[in-house]
Amino acid sequence: MHISRLRTAFRNLGIVLALLATAAGAAFVQPAEIPWAPPDGGFEGVRFGGYPLFDALVMWDLTSADQPSRIVPGLATSWTVDPANPRRWVFKLRDAKFHDGSPWNADAFVWNLDSFKNPGARQYYSARIGAAATRIGSIASYGKIDDNTVFIETKEPNSFLLSKLSSLFFASPARFEQMGSDWTKFAQNPSGTGPYTFVNLQKGVGLSLQANAGYWDSKRVPRTKSLVILPIPDASARVAALRSGQVDLVDTVPPDVIPSLKSAGFVITGNTYPHTWLWRLNFARTSPFSDIRIRKAANLAINRDSIVDFLSGTAAPASAFAPPGSAWFGRPKFISKYDPAAAKALLADAGYGPGNPVKIRVVISASGGGQRGPLSMNEIIQDDLHKVGIDVTYEVRDFTTMINMLRQGAKESGADAINIAMTMQEPSSGIVAYTSTLTPPADVNWGAYNNPAFDAAIKAAKDEFDIPRQEEALSRVNEILTDDAAALLVVHDSGPRALSPRVRGFVQSKNWYQDYTSIEISE
Repeated sequence: MHISRLRTAFRNLGIVLALLATAAGAAFVQPAEIPWAPPDGGFEGVRFGGYPLFDALVMWDLTSADQPSRIVPGLATSWTVDPANPRRWVFKLRDAKFHDGSPWNADAFVWNLDSFKNPGARQYYSARIGAAATRIGSIASYGKIDDNTVFIETKEPNSFLLSKLSSLFFASPARFEQMGSDWTKFAQNPSGTGPYTFVNLQKGVGLSLQANAGYWDSKRVPRTKSLVILPIPDASARVAALRSGQVDLVDTVPPDVIPSLKSAGFVITGNTYPHTWLWRLNFARTSPFSDIRIRKAANLAINRDSIVDFLSGTAAPASAFAPPGSAWFGRPKFISKYDPAAAKALLADAGYGPGNPVKIRVVISASGGGQRGPLSMNEIIQDDLHKVGIDVTYEVRDFTTMINMLRQGAKESGADAINIAMTMQEPSSGIVAYTSTLTPPADVNWGAYNNPAFDAAIKAAKDEFDIPRQEEALSRVNEILTDDAAALLVVHDSGPRALSPRVRGFVQSKNWYQDYTSIEISE
């Protein structure tokens, strides 16, 4: 179906996050129904439930708008890798307490890992694991050394472990017992160690939190007493809530309203971060994208500047998997740029053209976290591809269904591509998915990409524990994927947000996650 015929039916399904604030508290609008509870809410669950309420052993430093985010201590104050056994990591634990007053210690660490890894444990609950499966898959064993020291042993040397652990959150065993040893009930009154404590969650209405005055990191004790996260799916309703003062921060701003919001005194923030809006391709022989000439032609056919203009400048053209300036960028030889003549030449060499077009079917969403304006963006892509001889048919699904399709793989859907953006900030959850052994159900190598050079390069990066040398190894990974045109690369997101003039102190980091503890509200 041509996307223009779908736009009317889905025009009210855009999603956002709004921050509502008073002098004592703040609230914001988020991109959809609030996912619950981490880690089974995926990356949206991490953004809106995970980082406010819970902590991981290590976390992302979200304090800088200028520098790339890097891993810093969280519930672990330090860590070492055994030189004689690079599979063994030892973590020193922080002195901290859960919101219910019970202690964070080595026993709580083991209890939580058992809840993911030990089917014989009372707290094990397979439905809760969800997205955590990719976080814990490399862990072979774990245990307590003393009350403040634990170890994790991986199945093979894996320097990506820290990024995996950055969103593996720790829940209170005591609260689990208080809630009748029932994770469903725990989700109705969760207890973590994070900078906010839980107040109330009403499905479809909002999540209410309050500041944790006793938070272990004094620099991140929230500066507002309360925080309310509201799901407002309709774009016009989100903007109206911001204009009326009902909310003070809107996440994922519709691009067409940015000029008027600026003229009305609202602050628009954005920061290009490692998040690439792309099509993941099917590499099966039955798919046209198994031919590198067609993959390159598609990448050369797109006018990315027109998509950036549609997004009111809140994105950057994607010439490679990693964004420009990334430590991973390297020196790819094939750069995705707008060159329709070169695209037509490649298609002609493959036996196609406007008179004999390549026909492809692509699964897209009407909205979703990180998806920006997928209907309109895909319409621009559809028109550009048609001009060179690639005819696209879209299948529109809701975003949750698409995530399930991603986990099932291209073989199940029969599509030639799926439009789900990819994080580039951590190799453990983005580009690593191109590893040949990670096809579903093992992981999310959706299109069954199989390139021995990539496999060797990603292994070399995983084997490198020195961060500068690891980043150099990852630049080789970016070069291989980019030169192989392993995705239809479109734009790097900048995560536009709209803030009320009375919001002070918000720093938009170069990261998918953001820290709202620094926000202050003036009357």
